[in-house]
Amino acid sequence: MIIPAILEKDFEKIREGIKAVEDAAQLIQIDVSDGSFTKDKTFTDIERLDEISTAAEIELHLMVEKPNIFVQKRVRKVVKICTHVEAEGVGAFLTAAKNLGYRVGLAINPESSLEKLTPYVELVDFVQFMTVTPGAQGQQFDASVLDKINIFKTMLPGLPVQVDGGIDELTLPLVLRAGALDVVVGSQIYQSPKESYHHFETELKGELAELLKERTKKKMERIAFLGGAGIKSDEQEYKDAYETAKLLAQNGYTVVNGGGPGIMTAATQGAHAGGSTALAVTYYPGYIHKNYEGVGPENKFDEEVVTLDYFDRTKVILQNSDIHIVFKGGTGTISEFGMTWASSRIHEGHHKPIILFGGFWKDIITEFKHHMKMLEGELTLIKIVETPQEVLDYVKSLR
Repeated sequence: MIIPAILEKDFEKIREGIKAVEDAAQLIQIDVSDGSFTKDKTFTDIERLDEISTAAEIELHLMVEKPNIFVQKRVRKVVKICTHVEAEGVGAFLTAAKNLGYRVGLAINPESSLEKLTPYVELVDFVQFMTVTPGAQGQQFDASVLDKINIFKTMLPGLPVQVDGGIDELTLPLVLRAGALDVVVGSQIYQSPKESYHHFETELKGELAELLKERTKKKMERIAFLGGAGIKSDEQEYKDAYETAKLLAQNGYTVVNGGGPGIMTAATQGAHAGGSTALAVTYYPGYIHKNYEGVGPENKFDEEVVTLDYFDRTKVILQNSDIHIVFKGGTGTISEFGMTWASSRIHEGHHKPIILFGGFWKDIITEFKHHMKMLEGELTLIKIVETPQEVLDYVKSLR
């Protein structure tokens, strides 16, 4: 959705701005600045917005140091509200805004790290990425934010992203491809309000249609290697993982793993030997865990996605791969296998193939059949293989 933004000091100017686009826009954003968080002060008497007669819904973007002042009472015209993660009392603001019935978001400035959002991701309905320093329209677009959005969408693909600042015909496709769902446009809209709005909406719909085509055509390219971190380089399982990754790499596939030792390092080394690359999905705890392997010093992966916690790491590995191969391992591998198998069962028909490497899996699956409640068709979601060539043959058969 294209969301026109209004940044004004005078209430009547806000009324005029709403009137200029209300016939075209479903949602209009009003920027509120206190003169402390940002350089200039704008309109702040948000309760007066209920005086405006309009069919459009209103969203508030609070660029203020103390946002809790603005959630003491519900403003009837307002349906969405967001403040900055850099503001004071963010947690209390989110709770109060939720209690008032608003859809609640957090904005994040270009220079701020994603870690600032971590304590609040369970509390918000959307995140607004600023591609300019907040407080004035017409600023230059900060392209470095695109990488930040990509990482965020990898970590939390289900949380909607909104982008605000520096949007024009050149930057609109960039933010959509990075993962934005809604786009806030200010000065570019109000040069010729209704015509500009319709133009941006047409551009947005066309770009989304192209993205859908690309994603529909996407081939199976990334293969996740799941398995024990404690597997040593002289063990057969390590050699099998290495040779499998090498063979897949030679045939144009990219390897994904958790960045740790054991099977994960074997996968990265095999990928490199086969002329391809390895993506590592990692997690760095705040303290040393006795039974968590961390990142392996010999795992020289090419790309990295850092996640929020151990289970988030597994989720992101599965989300960022098209096929999952499970080797021998311990409880961590059991967890990974369970997550991918359950996900495939839920999304059967649109699921990701699961390959179990090693003859021992036949015994494990037999015991599951005897002692667990297996749903009809559940066993058809997995393929047991015993050689790297069987893996390649099966992967090729999926095309």
